[in-house]
Amino acid sequence: MIVERNMKKNIIVSIIILGVILCIQSSAYANVYINHSVVANTFDVITLIIAGVFVGVIGTLIGAGGGFLVVPFLIINYGFSPQHAVGTSMAVVFLNALSGTFSYVSQKRVDYELGIKFSVFALPGVIIGTIIEQYITVMMFSVIFSVLLLSIAYLLLFQKEFYLICDNNTKSLTCRTLVDAHGNEYNFCPDMNIGFGGSFFIGIISSLFGIGGGLIHVPLMTFIGVPVHVATATSHFTIVITSFIGLIIYMGLNTVDINYAIFIGIGSIYGAYVGAKLATITKEKVIKQIIAVALIIVAIKLVFNII
Repeated sequence: MIVERNMKKNIIVSIIILGVILCIQSSAYANVYINHSVVANTFDVITLIIAGVFVGVIGTLIGAGGGFLVVPFLIINYGFSPQHAVGTSMAVVFLNALSGTFSYVSQKRVDYELGIKFSVFALPGVIIGTIIEQYITVMMFSVIFSVLLLSIAYLLLFQKEFYLICDNNTKSLTCRTLVDAHGNEYNFCPDMNIGFGGSFFIGIISSLFGIGGGLIHVPLMTFIGVPVHVATATSHFTIVITSFIGLIIYMGLNTVDINYAIFIGIGSIYGAYVGAKLATITKEKVIKQIIAVALIIVAIKLVFNII
């Protein structure tokens, strides 16, 4: 009963926030020129909601926010420009991350201090990435995005475990301890110098491609010594902050499609709750394999879309 009440509360809060954001955007949206497909019937609505559920489950399970699925989905299936796809994706990523974070907070797996620090270093990158995005064509976007996804997939599938920590720096690292709601204790000593530098570039990539940043942030955090389950939860918390800033900027540029954001966002809210629950019973290796397979599929579809 407690779980069900928390779920309802999370969904209600997320929907309210989504409604406020979209209402603010609606006044400016009427003057926006778009050349992609519009939501025309009930079938389109159902399709978008189901897609949102899938995005929410996968995005929350791997701590990526789901944007890496939303952007190519909109470009390939509905003819979105990169700018509108990324802007609309930011709204979905924010809702997905917010809903998923509620669940991770109840599981006590979020390292708030790390999350806030990562966000501070990522925000300048988010602004820079948003500016660059306005000058990218569909072909450029698809090629660069595909290469990025395939590179990460390769590392996840074939690279053996390694940590970006120099032996000479080990003694100077600050060790941390986190105990989750299930009594699992995580002890780790992350190399934050590398983490902060990486966060800045992740901010650029996340706003440039509308992926939220978790797609790269989770591997980065595991590479510097953060346990994958803590990395997944903390990444989601970080995405809430960075994606909100990115969303505000894209709203100002009038590149958020309200209808798509509403229906995909609603589906992702429920999917995020399911994904957070599945993450507690999923092994680290399986999580990484899910990430890699999803990346390869998306990359291939993007390439075929421009051939």
